[in-house]
Amino acid sequence: MKTLPVVTGCLLALAYVQAGSYHEFEVYNVRPETREQLMELLKWRNAEVDADFWDTPKVGRNARLMVTREDHKRAEEFLEQHDIEYDLVAEDVQELLNREQRRNVEHGRRLKRDSNSRATVNFEHFWTLAEIYDYLDELAVAYNGLVRVSEIGRTYEDRPIKAITISTRGTIDQTRPIVFMDGGIHAREWAGVMSVMYMIHEFVEHSEDYADQLSNTDYVIVPVANPDGYAYTHEQNRLWRKNRSRGNVLCYGVDLNRNFPFMWDRTTTECTNNFAGHAASSENETKALIALMDQYKAAIRMYLAVHTYGEMILWPWGYDFQHAPNADDLQRLGERARDALVAAGGPEYEVGNSADVLYTATGATDDYAYSLGVPYSYTIELTGGGTEGFDLPATDLPRVTSQTFELLKVFGQHAGTLSLTP
Repeated sequence: MKTLPVVTGCLLALAYVQAGSYHEFEVYNVRPETREQLMELLKWRNAEVDADFWDTPKVGRNARLMVTREDHKRAEEFLEQHDIEYDLVAEDVQELLNREQRRNVEHGRRLKRDSNSRATVNFEHFWTLAEIYDYLDELAVAYNGLVRVSEIGRTYEDRPIKAITISTRGTIDQTRPIVFMDGGIHAREWAGVMSVMYMIHEFVEHSEDYADQLSNTDYVIVPVANPDGYAYTHEQNRLWRKNRSRGNVLCYGVDLNRNFPFMWDRTTTECTNNFAGHAASSENETKALIALMDQYKAAIRMYLAVHTYGEMILWPWGYDFQHAPNADDLQRLGERARDALVAAGGPEYEVGNSADVLYTATGATDDYAYSLGVPYSYTIELTGGGTEGFDLPATDLPRVTSQTFELLKVFGQHAGTLSLTP
């Protein structure tokens, strides 16, 4: 029987709570070269071992992995036992995060808006929840023939969960194909949220440039599917991933992307990063997204879940090593989107089945949407985090968000060609 580092499921969460910082945490770059090595690494993620992957691990690529300093020796022994290549890249995670924050703040201070820019808002910093919601509300007032903004639910901490619809008819009557999209279901994935916001900005404030696409396709978007967690990453703990519901006397949060009621499974304990909840659909945020999908499911033809990081376009099924019936169509469209990103100067994403490319995962949003009959359902893992911090440098946001928009447009354009009849 193979041994794992002795790291309890609660250790990372409790170590942070006890210390109030990440000074006692370290980050490794790990690089599995075989499927067997990847499976061993994923035991840290899927079992009772709560090592924190900052990037999605995959064969032949580096992924950043955070552990407590106390587990430094055990982690290295485990990696060496399985011949997994690794480098210690940060001995003090808190200092890494502090440098990242200082760099972004300094960039914000230096930033001078170009008076000739087409942007009416600043996409060179990571927006807070208040900034996002204020902007959505402003769009609803200024573009009331195109946009509707609604509250679709309340979080555990009683924050609103907001959705925006974009339709040249003003309201969505479900006579045209719908693209349903969400971002920020994992709280710390700020660049994914900003890419969704950039798409909203372009389609609304520059709708005339996309008249052909918007004339036959409507959009339903939840830019921040995890408002409590997102606010918490800005205010308290940059690396928080889950929502903020109370799990037990020690630990908070559910991984909302494991909480959906298709092939749900309670796989881990409350203090792990991917805790699926005590029951399927247990969380307010999950219920709100399910109700919104149910409202529009007759016309949803495309579902997009925007995440970071990994440079991948993934399609169902993810719960098991079983391909969706229209796998060939899903693959072809994913490759077209990838090619559009490359043509815009972006990296070449890997396209494929979720379980084949990564690993199996139950209770995820893309599988749930596909189970409702949405014929095209994808999880998009955007390009990587910063080399000197968890996230992209803010200076890279304009490039990444604009390149990602080219990828997202391909999915929307295809949605507009699909029939609403079975």
